[in-house]
Amino acid sequence: MKLSRLLKQSAIRAGAMAVVKLIGLIGRVVLTRLVGAEGIGLYQIAYSLYGLLLMISGGLPTALAIITAKKPWFGWHFFKWVSLFLVLFGGILSMIVFWNSPALSGMLGNPDLQYALQNLAPAIFAAPLLGLLRGYLQGLERFNIIALSELTEQGSRILFMLIIVGCLLPQGIHIAVGGGVLAAFIGVLVSYTLLTLYVSTDQRKNPVASVSVHQLPFVWLFKASFIISLTRLLIPVSDFIDALLIPGRLMVAGYDTSRATAMYGVITGMAAIMAYTPTLVTQALSHTVTMRLASYSQQKLWTDFRRLLSLSLEAAWLWGLTAAIYIYVYAPELATFIFNTSEAAEPIRYLALLPVIVGFRELSTSILWSQDIKKITFFGLFAGISCSIVIQYVLIAIPGWGYIGAAIGILAMEMISALVNLYALKFKLARMVRLLPALFADTLILVGSMFLVQLISKHWGSGSDSLSGFMLQTVLFFSAAGAFLFIRFKGKLSAG
Repeated sequence: MKLSRLLKQSAIRAGAMAVVKLIGLIGRVVLTRLVGAEGIGLYQIAYSLYGLLLMISGGLPTALAIITAKKPWFGWHFFKWVSLFLVLFGGILSMIVFWNSPALSGMLGNPDLQYALQNLAPAIFAAPLLGLLRGYLQGLERFNIIALSELTEQGSRILFMLIIVGCLLPQGIHIAVGGGVLAAFIGVLVSYTLLTLYVSTDQRKNPVASVSVHQLPFVWLFKASFIISLTRLLIPVSDFIDALLIPGRLMVAGYDTSRATAMYGVITGMAAIMAYTPTLVTQALSHTVTMRLASYSQQKLWTDFRRLLSLSLEAAWLWGLTAAIYIYVYAPELATFIFNTSEAAEPIRYLALLPVIVGFRELSTSILWSQDIKKITFFGLFAGISCSIVIQYVLIAIPGWGYIGAAIGILAMEMISALVNLYALKFKLARMVRLLPALFADTLILVGSMFLVQLISKHWGSGSDSLSGFMLQTVLFFSAAGAFLFIRFKGKLSAG
Protein backbone atom coordinates (compact mmCIF):
# COMPACT_ATOMS: atom_id res chain seq x y z
CA MET A 1 0.00 0.00 0.00
CA LYS A 2 1.39 3.36 -0.98
CA LEU A 3 1.30 5.87 1.83
CA SER A 4 -0.18 9.24 1.07
CA ARG A 5 1.84 12.41 1.06
CA LEU A 6 -0.27 13.65 3.96
CA LEU A 7 0.63 10.58 6.03
CA LYS A 8 4.32 11.06 5.27
CA GLN A 9 4.13 14.72 6.29
CA SER A 10 2.29 13.80 9.47
CA ALA A 11 4.86 11.09 10.19
CA ILE A 12 7.70 13.58 9.78
CA ARG A 13 5.98 16.05 12.07
CA ALA A 14 5.07 13.37 14.60
CA GLY A 15 8.59 11.93 14.54
CA ALA A 16 10.20 15.33 15.01
CA MET A 17 7.76 16.32 17.72
CA ALA A 18 8.30 12.96 19.45
CA VAL A 19 12.05 13.55 19.54
CA VAL A 20 11.51 17.17 20.63
CA LYS A 21 9.19 16.02 23.43
CA LEU A 22 11.62 13.26 24.39
CA ILE A 23 14.51 15.72 24.59
CA GLY A 24 12.31 18.08 26.59
CA LEU A 25 11.19 15.28 28.89
CA ILE A 26 14.76 14.15 29.49
CA GLY A 27 15.72 17.74 30.25
CA ARG A 28 12.73 18.11 32.58
CA VAL A 29 13.63 14.89 34.41
CA VAL A 30 17.25 15.95 34.90
CA LEU A 31 16.14 19.44 35.95
CA THR A 32 13.67 17.96 38.44
CA ARG A 33 16.41 15.86 39.99
CA LEU A 34 18.68 18.91 40.18
CA VAL A 35 16.28 21.49 41.63
CA GLY A 36 13.42 19.39 43.08
CA ALA A 37 9.68 20.00 43.01
CA GLU A 38 10.01 23.58 44.30
CA GLY A 39 12.50 24.45 41.56
CA ILE A 40 10.20 22.96 38.91
CA GLY A 41 7.38 25.03 40.39
CA LEU A 42 9.42 28.21 39.92
CA TYR A 43 10.32 27.12 36.38
CA GLN A 44 6.66 26.46 35.51
CA ILE A 45 5.48 29.80 36.91
CA ALA A 46 8.11 31.73 34.92
CA TYR A 47 7.25 29.86 31.72
CA SER A 48 3.53 30.44 32.24
CA LEU A 49 4.17 34.19 31.87
CA TYR A 50 6.49 33.56 28.90
CA GLY A 51 3.85 31.47 27.11
CA LEU A 52 1.19 34.08 27.82
CA LEU A 53 3.23 36.91 26.30
CA LEU A 54 4.21 34.89 23.22
CA MET A 55 0.61 34.06 22.43
CA ILE A 56 -0.33 37.75 22.13
CA SER A 57 1.02 37.51 18.58
CA GLY A 58 0.59 33.73 18.36
CA GLY A 59 -2.10 33.88 15.66
CA LEU A 60 0.16 35.51 13.07
CA PRO A 61 2.15 32.34 12.15
CA THR A 62 -1.03 30.28 11.63
CA ALA A 63 -2.76 33.04 9.65
CA LEU A 64 0.38 33.43 7.52
CA ALA A 65 0.54 29.65 6.98
CA ILE A 66 -3.11 29.50 5.85
CA ILE A 67 -2.82 32.37 3.37
CA THR A 68 0.52 31.02 2.07
CA ALA A 69 -1.11 27.62 1.50
CA LYS A 70 -3.91 29.29 -0.47
CA LYS A 71 -1.81 31.96 -2.26
CA PRO A 72 1.91 31.06 -2.04
CA TRP A 73 3.07 34.20 -3.87
CA PHE A 74 1.76 36.37 -1.02
CA GLY A 75 3.55 34.50 1.76
CA TRP A 76 7.08 35.90 1.54
CA HIS A 77 5.91 39.50 1.19
CA PHE A 78 3.63 39.14 4.20
CA PHE A 79 6.51 37.66 6.18
CA LYS A 80 8.78 40.64 5.48
CA TRP A 81 6.21 43.28 6.47
CA VAL A 82 4.92 41.47 9.53
CA SER A 83 8.50 40.82 10.72
CA LEU A 84 9.05 44.57 10.97
CA PHE A 85 5.99 44.84 13.19
CA LEU A 86 7.17 41.97 15.41
CA VAL A 87 10.65 43.47 15.83
CA LEU A 88 9.11 46.65 17.22
CA PHE A 89 6.43 44.87 19.26
CA GLY A 90 8.78 42.20 20.66
CA GLY A 91 11.45 44.75 21.53
CA ILE A 92 9.05 46.89 23.55
CA LEU A 93 7.53 43.87 25.33
CA SER A 94 10.96 42.46 26.13
CA MET A 95 12.15 45.70 27.72
CA ILE A 96 8.93 46.04 29.75
CA VAL A 97 9.45 42.56 31.24
CA PHE A 98 13.15 43.17 31.97
CA TRP A 99 12.74 46.52 33.72
CA ASN A 100 9.59 45.52 35.59
CA SER A 101 10.74 42.06 36.70
CA PRO A 102 10.62 42.94 40.45
CA ALA A 103 6.97 44.04 40.21
CA LEU A 104 6.04 41.07 37.98
CA SER A 105 7.66 38.56 40.35
CA GLY A 106 5.71 40.09 43.21
CA MET A 107 2.50 39.83 41.21
CA LEU A 108 3.26 36.16 40.57
CA GLY A 109 3.52 35.66 44.32
CA ASN A 110 7.21 34.74 44.51
CA PRO A 111 10.03 37.35 44.63
CA ASP A 112 12.53 34.62 43.70
CA LEU A 113 11.25 34.81 40.10
CA GLN A 114 12.87 38.19 39.37
CA TYR A 115 16.10 36.74 37.96
CA ALA A 116 14.20 34.23 35.80
CA LEU A 117 12.00 36.95 34.27
CA GLN A 118 15.03 39.09 33.41
CA ASN A 119 16.62 36.14 31.60
CA LEU A 120 13.41 35.38 29.69
CA ALA A 121 13.27 38.90 28.24
CA PRO A 122 15.57 38.21 25.21
CA ALA A 123 13.48 35.16 24.22
CA ILE A 124 10.30 37.26 24.38
CA PHE A 125 11.85 39.44 21.65
CA ALA A 126 13.17 36.64 19.42
CA ALA A 127 10.59 33.83 19.67
CA PRO A 128 7.75 35.58 17.73
CA LEU A 129 10.08 36.05 14.74
CA LEU A 130 10.96 32.36 14.75
CA GLY A 131 7.28 31.40 14.95
CA LEU A 132 6.43 33.65 12.01
CA LEU A 133 9.19 32.16 9.84
CA ARG A 134 7.95 28.66 10.66
CA GLY A 135 4.42 29.74 9.76
CA TYR A 136 5.61 30.85 6.32
CA LEU A 137 7.39 27.53 5.75
CA GLN A 138 4.37 25.60 7.04
CA GLY A 139 2.23 27.24 4.37
CA LEU A 140 4.74 26.03 1.77
CA GLU A 141 4.57 22.54 3.34
CA ARG A 142 8.33 22.53 4.06
CA PHE A 143 7.87 20.23 7.02
CA ASN A 144 11.35 18.69 6.89
CA ILE A 145 13.19 21.92 7.63
CA ILE A 146 10.59 22.93 10.23
CA ALA A 147 11.17 19.59 11.98
CA LEU A 148 14.94 20.09 11.87
CA SER A 149 14.61 23.61 13.28
CA GLU A 150 12.45 22.33 16.15
CA LEU A 151 14.99 19.64 16.98
CA THR A 152 17.80 22.19 16.84
CA GLU A 153 15.95 24.63 19.07
CA GLN A 154 14.99 22.06 21.68
CA GLY A 155 18.40 20.38 21.73
CA SER A 156 20.20 23.70 22.17
CA ARG A 157 17.77 24.89 24.83
CA ILE A 158 17.98 21.75 26.96
CA LEU A 159 21.75 21.44 26.64
CA PHE A 160 22.46 25.02 27.68
CA MET A 161 19.75 24.99 30.35
CA LEU A 162 21.31 22.03 32.12
CA ILE A 163 24.82 23.45 31.79
CA ILE A 164 23.76 26.83 33.21
CA VAL A 165 21.67 25.30 36.02
CA GLY A 166 24.53 22.95 36.96
CA CYS A 167 26.99 25.86 37.15
CA LEU A 168 24.67 28.13 39.16
CA LEU A 169 23.18 25.54 41.53
CA PRO A 170 25.64 26.32 44.38
CA GLN A 171 24.23 29.88 44.44
CA GLY A 172 20.70 28.65 45.21
CA ILE A 173 17.70 27.13 43.44
CA HIS A 174 16.13 30.42 42.34
CA ILE A 175 19.41 31.64 40.81
CA ALA A 176 19.97 28.31 39.04
CA VAL A 177 16.43 28.17 37.64
CA GLY A 178 16.57 31.86 36.71
CA GLY A 179 19.82 31.44 34.81
CA GLY A 180 18.59 28.27 33.14
CA VAL A 181 15.69 29.99 31.40
CA LEU A 182 18.19 32.08 29.40
CA ALA A 183 18.64 28.92 27.34
CA ALA A 184 15.23 29.62 25.74
CA PHE A 185 16.78 32.57 23.87
CA ILE A 186 19.83 30.52 22.86
CA GLY A 187 17.61 27.81 21.37
CA VAL A 188 15.52 30.35 19.44
CA LEU A 189 18.63 32.09 18.09
CA VAL A 190 20.21 28.85 16.83
CA SER A 191 16.97 27.72 15.17
CA TYR A 192 16.26 31.10 13.56
CA THR A 193 19.77 31.20 12.11
CA LEU A 194 19.26 27.75 10.56
CA LEU A 195 15.93 28.71 8.96
CA THR A 196 17.29 32.03 7.69
CA LEU A 197 20.13 30.25 5.90
CA TYR A 198 17.64 27.78 4.40
CA VAL A 199 15.25 30.46 3.14
CA SER A 200 18.02 32.61 1.66
CA THR A 201 19.44 29.58 -0.20
CA ASP A 202 15.98 28.53 -1.41
CA GLN A 203 15.17 32.00 -2.72
CA ARG A 204 18.39 32.19 -4.71
CA LYS A 205 17.19 29.07 -6.52
CA ASN A 206 13.51 30.11 -6.72
CA PRO A 207 13.18 33.90 -6.73
CA VAL A 208 9.88 35.31 -5.43
CA ALA A 209 7.96 37.57 -7.80
CA SER A 210 7.44 41.09 -6.51
CA VAL A 211 3.98 42.07 -5.29
CA SER A 212 2.77 45.59 -4.58
CA VAL A 213 2.08 46.19 -0.90
CA HIS A 214 -1.40 47.45 -1.87
CA GLN A 215 -2.24 43.98 -3.24
CA LEU A 216 -1.61 42.27 0.08
CA PRO A 217 -4.82 41.61 2.08
CA PHE A 218 -3.48 42.84 5.42
CA VAL A 219 -7.00 43.32 6.79
CA TRP A 220 -7.80 39.62 6.35
CA LEU A 221 -4.44 38.57 7.80
CA PHE A 222 -4.77 40.63 10.97
CA LYS A 223 -8.45 39.77 11.46
CA ALA A 224 -7.68 36.05 11.14
CA SER A 225 -4.62 36.46 13.34
CA PHE A 226 -6.60 38.31 15.99
CA ILE A 227 -9.21 35.56 16.38
CA ILE A 228 -6.57 32.79 16.29
CA SER A 229 -4.44 34.71 18.81
CA LEU A 230 -7.42 35.13 21.13
CA THR A 231 -8.13 31.40 20.94
CA ARG A 232 -4.51 30.34 21.40
CA LEU A 233 -3.98 32.97 24.07
CA LEU A 234 -6.57 31.28 26.24
CA ILE A 235 -4.36 28.25 27.00
CA PRO A 236 -1.40 30.38 28.19
CA VAL A 237 -3.88 32.58 30.06
CA SER A 238 -5.20 29.44 31.72
CA ASP A 239 -1.64 28.35 32.60
CA PHE A 240 -0.90 31.81 33.98
CA ILE A 241 -4.08 31.81 36.07
CA ASP A 242 -3.16 28.33 37.33
CA ALA A 243 0.24 29.69 38.37
CA LEU A 244 -1.53 32.28 40.51
CA LEU A 245 -4.58 30.28 41.57
CA ILE A 246 -3.28 26.81 42.45
CA PRO A 247 -0.49 27.78 44.91
CA GLY A 248 -2.74 30.47 46.43
CA ARG A 249 -5.65 28.11 47.04
CA LEU A 250 -3.28 25.43 48.37
CA MET A 251 -2.08 27.94 50.96
CA VAL A 252 -5.72 28.58 51.87
CA ALA A 253 -5.99 24.80 52.42
CA GLY A 254 -3.18 25.05 54.99
CA TYR A 255 0.07 24.49 53.07
CA ASP A 256 3.04 26.87 53.38
CA THR A 257 4.51 28.70 50.34
CA SER A 258 7.28 26.15 49.74
CA ARG A 259 4.93 23.14 49.86
CA ALA A 260 2.28 24.88 47.73
CA THR A 261 4.91 25.69 45.07
CA ALA A 262 6.14 22.09 45.16
CA MET A 263 2.60 20.70 44.72
CA TYR A 264 2.03 23.11 41.84
CA GLY A 265 5.26 21.75 40.33
CA VAL A 266 3.97 18.17 40.66
CA ILE A 267 0.59 18.82 39.00
CA THR A 268 1.82 21.07 36.16
CA GLY A 269 5.48 20.11 35.80
CA MET A 270 5.06 16.34 36.15
CA ALA A 271 1.48 15.04 35.88
CA ALA A 272 0.25 17.44 33.18
CA ILE A 273 3.48 17.09 31.20
CA MET A 274 3.10 13.29 31.26
CA ALA A 275 -0.58 13.38 30.25
CA TYR A 276 -0.14 15.97 27.49
CA THR A 277 2.94 14.31 25.94
CA PRO A 278 1.00 11.76 23.80
CA THR A 279 -0.94 14.60 22.17
CA LEU A 280 2.16 15.37 20.11
CA VAL A 281 0.81 12.83 17.60
CA THR A 282 -2.50 14.65 17.19
CA GLN A 283 -0.64 17.99 17.17
CA ALA A 284 1.45 16.72 14.25
CA LEU A 285 -1.67 15.48 12.47
CA SER A 286 -3.39 18.80 13.12
CA HIS A 287 -0.35 20.72 11.86
CA THR A 288 -0.42 18.99 8.46
CA VAL A 289 -4.18 18.48 8.14
CA THR A 290 -4.93 22.21 8.53
CA MET A 291 -2.98 23.09 5.39
CA ARG A 292 -4.54 20.26 3.35
CA LEU A 293 -8.06 21.06 4.51
CA ALA A 294 -7.53 24.75 3.73
CA SER A 295 -6.49 23.76 0.21
CA TYR A 296 -9.52 21.45 -0.23
CA SER A 297 -11.81 24.20 1.06
CA GLN A 298 -10.29 26.75 -1.34
CA GLN A 299 -10.81 24.35 -4.28
CA LYS A 300 -14.28 23.30 -3.03
CA LEU A 301 -13.28 19.62 -2.98
CA TRP A 302 -15.85 18.78 -0.32
CA THR A 303 -15.73 14.99 -0.78
CA ASP A 304 -12.00 14.96 -0.08
CA PHE A 305 -12.54 17.43 2.75
CA ARG A 306 -15.10 15.22 4.52
CA ARG A 307 -13.07 12.06 3.97
CA LEU A 308 -9.96 13.63 5.50
CA LEU A 309 -12.00 15.12 8.36
CA SER A 310 -13.49 11.74 9.27
CA LEU A 311 -10.15 9.95 9.00
CA SER A 312 -8.40 12.54 11.17
CA LEU A 313 -10.99 12.39 13.96
CA GLU A 314 -10.88 8.59 13.93
CA ALA A 315 -7.09 8.66 14.24
CA ALA A 316 -7.31 11.13 17.14
CA TRP A 317 -9.76 8.87 18.98
CA LEU A 318 -7.75 5.66 18.57
CA TRP A 319 -4.39 7.17 19.47
CA GLY A 320 -5.82 9.09 22.41
CA LEU A 321 -7.52 5.98 23.78
CA THR A 322 -4.32 3.94 23.45
CA ALA A 323 -2.31 6.56 25.34
CA ALA A 324 -5.00 7.03 28.01
CA ILE A 325 -5.09 3.30 28.85
CA TYR A 326 -1.30 3.17 29.05
CA ILE A 327 -1.05 6.25 31.30
CA TYR A 328 -3.78 5.05 33.65
CA VAL A 329 -2.29 1.57 34.11
CA TYR A 330 1.35 2.65 34.41
CA ALA A 331 0.99 5.94 36.32
CA PRO A 332 3.01 4.67 39.35
CA GLU A 333 5.85 3.44 37.12
CA LEU A 334 5.90 6.66 35.08
CA ALA A 335 6.10 8.73 38.28
CA THR A 336 8.85 6.61 39.80
CA PHE A 337 11.07 5.92 36.80
CA ILE A 338 10.73 9.31 35.11
CA PHE A 339 10.35 11.81 37.95
CA ASN A 340 11.81 9.75 40.81
CA THR A 341 8.83 10.46 43.07
CA SER A 342 5.75 8.40 43.85
CA GLU A 343 3.83 11.60 44.70
CA ALA A 344 3.12 12.25 41.01
CA ALA A 345 1.43 8.86 40.46
CA GLU A 346 -2.12 9.77 41.51
CA PRO A 347 -2.15 13.17 39.71
CA ILE A 348 -0.94 11.41 36.54
CA ARG A 349 -3.76 8.87 36.85
CA TYR A 350 -6.33 11.63 37.41
CA LEU A 351 -5.30 13.19 34.07
CA ALA A 352 -5.12 9.94 32.08
CA LEU A 353 -8.10 10.91 29.85
CA LEU A 354 -6.36 14.03 28.54
CA PRO A 355 -4.88 12.41 25.37
CA VAL A 356 -8.40 11.55 24.16
CA ILE A 357 -9.99 14.90 25.00
CA VAL A 358 -7.10 17.12 23.87
CA GLY A 359 -6.75 15.17 20.63
CA PHE A 360 -10.34 15.99 19.69
CA ARG A 361 -10.02 19.59 20.86
CA GLU A 362 -6.83 20.34 18.90
CA LEU A 363 -7.89 18.58 15.73
CA SER A 364 -11.41 20.01 15.69
CA THR A 365 -9.95 23.49 16.26
CA SER A 366 -7.68 23.11 13.21
CA ILE A 367 -10.57 21.81 11.10
CA LEU A 368 -12.73 24.81 12.01
CA TRP A 369 -9.89 27.23 11.35
CA SER A 370 -9.32 25.71 7.90
CA GLN A 371 -12.96 26.62 7.12
CA ASP A 372 -12.50 30.19 8.43
CA ILE A 373 -14.71 29.36 11.45
CA LYS A 374 -12.68 30.86 14.28
CA LYS A 375 -15.04 32.52 16.76
CA ILE A 376 -16.64 29.29 17.99
CA THR A 377 -13.26 27.84 19.01
CA PHE A 378 -12.55 30.94 21.08
CA PHE A 379 -15.88 30.87 22.89
CA GLY A 380 -15.64 27.13 23.54
CA LEU A 381 -12.20 27.44 25.09
CA PHE A 382 -13.24 30.55 27.03
CA ALA A 383 -16.20 28.67 28.51
CA GLY A 384 -13.95 25.75 29.42
CA ILE A 385 -11.39 27.94 31.15
CA SER A 386 -14.09 29.86 33.03
CA CYS A 387 -15.52 26.61 34.41
CA SER A 388 -12.02 25.37 35.24
CA ILE A 389 -11.25 28.49 37.29
CA VAL A 390 -14.45 28.14 39.32
CA ILE A 391 -13.88 24.43 39.92
CA GLN A 392 -10.26 24.89 40.99
CA TYR A 393 -11.03 27.90 43.16
CA VAL A 394 -13.60 25.89 45.12
CA LEU A 395 -12.05 22.42 45.24
CA ILE A 396 -8.33 23.10 45.73
CA ALA A 397 -8.95 25.01 48.95
CA ILE A 398 -10.59 21.93 50.49
CA PRO A 399 -7.96 20.10 52.60
CA GLY A 400 -6.87 16.91 50.83
CA TRP A 401 -8.43 17.92 47.51
CA GLY A 402 -5.44 19.81 46.06
CA TYR A 403 -4.45 17.38 43.31
CA ILE A 404 -8.02 16.19 42.66
CA GLY A 405 -9.38 19.73 42.32
CA ALA A 406 -6.58 20.79 39.96
CA ALA A 407 -7.10 17.69 37.79
CA ILE A 408 -10.89 18.12 37.59
CA GLY A 409 -10.39 21.74 36.53
CA ILE A 410 -7.96 20.81 33.74
CA LEU A 411 -10.21 18.00 32.46
CA ALA A 412 -13.30 20.25 32.54
CA MET A 413 -11.54 22.94 30.51
CA GLU A 414 -10.52 20.52 27.74
CA MET A 415 -13.84 18.62 27.73
CA ILE A 416 -16.06 21.69 27.37
CA SER A 417 -13.89 23.13 24.61
CA ALA A 418 -13.85 19.84 22.67
CA LEU A 419 -17.64 19.42 22.94
CA VAL A 420 -18.29 22.95 21.66
CA ASN A 421 -15.98 22.30 18.68
CA LEU A 422 -17.68 19.01 17.85
CA TYR A 423 -21.06 20.75 18.01
CA ALA A 424 -19.77 23.39 15.58
CA LEU A 425 -18.70 20.59 13.23
CA LYS A 426 -22.37 19.50 13.25
CA PHE A 427 -21.78 16.19 14.99
CA LYS A 428 -25.35 15.37 15.90
CA LEU A 429 -26.21 13.31 18.98
CA ALA A 430 -27.93 10.63 16.89
CA ARG A 431 -24.82 10.19 14.78
CA MET A 432 -22.61 9.94 17.85
CA VAL A 433 -24.93 7.31 19.37
CA ARG A 434 -24.58 5.22 16.20
CA LEU A 435 -20.81 5.32 16.65
CA LEU A 436 -20.95 3.97 20.22
CA PRO A 437 -20.71 0.24 19.31
CA ALA A 438 -17.56 0.86 17.27
CA LEU A 439 -16.06 3.03 20.03
CA PHE A 440 -16.87 0.38 22.61
CA ALA A 441 -15.26 -2.32 20.43
CA ASP A 442 -12.07 -0.22 20.11
CA THR A 443 -11.96 0.23 23.87
CA LEU A 444 -12.52 -3.47 24.49
CA ILE A 445 -9.74 -4.50 22.11
CA LEU A 446 -7.18 -2.07 23.56
CA VAL A 447 -8.07 -2.92 27.18
CA GLY A 448 -7.83 -6.60 26.23
CA SER A 449 -4.39 -5.95 24.73
CA MET A 450 -3.25 -4.39 27.99
CA PHE A 451 -4.64 -7.35 29.95
CA LEU A 452 -2.75 -9.81 27.72
CA VAL A 453 0.48 -7.83 28.10
CA GLN A 454 0.12 -7.97 31.89
CA LEU A 455 -0.62 -11.71 31.71
CA ILE A 456 2.35 -12.47 29.45
CA SER A 457 4.68 -10.37 31.58
CA LYS A 458 3.65 -12.20 34.75
CA HIS A 459 4.20 -15.52 32.99
CA TRP A 460 7.71 -14.43 32.02
CA GLY A 461 8.31 -13.15 35.54
CA SER A 462 9.04 -9.58 34.38
CA GLY A 463 6.86 -7.31 36.50
CA SER A 464 6.67 -3.54 36.03
CA ASP A 465 8.37 -2.88 39.37
CA SER A 466 11.75 -3.03 37.61
CA LEU A 467 12.79 -0.66 34.82
CA SER A 468 13.51 -3.54 32.41
CA GLY A 469 10.13 -5.13 33.11
CA PHE A 470 8.34 -1.80 32.68
CA MET A 471 10.11 -1.15 29.35
CA LEU A 472 9.25 -4.66 28.13
CA GLN A 473 5.57 -4.20 28.96
CA THR A 474 5.58 -0.80 27.25
CA VAL A 475 7.04 -2.28 24.05
CA LEU A 476 4.57 -5.18 24.10
CA PHE A 477 1.52 -2.96 24.61
CA PHE A 478 2.39 -0.41 21.93
CA SER A 479 3.32 -3.22 19.51
CA ALA A 480 -0.12 -4.79 20.03
CA ALA A 481 -1.85 -1.40 19.81
CA GLY A 482 0.17 -0.51 16.70
CA ALA A 483 -0.88 -3.73 14.97
CA PHE A 484 -4.52 -2.98 15.79
CA LEU A 485 -4.25 0.58 14.47
CA PHE A 486 -2.64 -0.67 11.26
CA ILE A 487 -5.49 -3.11 10.68
CA ARG A 488 -8.10 -0.42 11.45
CA PHE A 489 -6.63 2.03 8.95
CA LYS A 490 -5.52 -0.39 6.26
CA GLY A 491 -7.18 0.56 3.01
CA LYS A 492 -8.19 4.03 4.23
CA LEU A 493 -4.87 5.69 3.45
CA SER A 494 -5.11 6.30 -0.27
CA ALA A 495 -2.41 8.20 -2.08
CA GLY A 496 -2.77 11.94 -1.63
